[in-house]
Amino acid sequence: MPSFAAEAARRRLALRTDRSPDALLFSSRNGTPLTPNNVRDQLRRVLARAGLDDVSPHMFRRTVATAVHAHAGVDLAAELLGHADPRITVQHYIRRNEMVNPTTADILEAAFPPLPDE
Repeated sequence: MPSFAAEAARRRLALRTDRSPDALLFSSRNGTPLTPNNVRDQLRRVLARAGLDDVSPHMFRRTVATAVHAHAGVDLAAELLGHADPRITVQHYIRRNEMVNPTTADILEAAFPPLPDE
């Protein structure tokens, strides 16, 4: 867990009233586990208030997978996401770099010089 997330977890732990080892870090108002739908709804409301209506939990997973892949490779990204096969991670989560290296333009210019004007 990155240090910023660990610090946020520590702050939440300090605010808990239930100190038992089985207590949930994140729970509903009734103290029950949050469902994925509850989390999605809460996230959607917060993002809407921030003017970010087109952001989804999948986008967060995709961003994390892309960052981990760029710095440590696809195997670690797949492991983090819980994928047994890294091909799933590549196919659905890792954003391809669509920027073209400008050097390729120089190579093509040299390989295919312009035709002289007639």
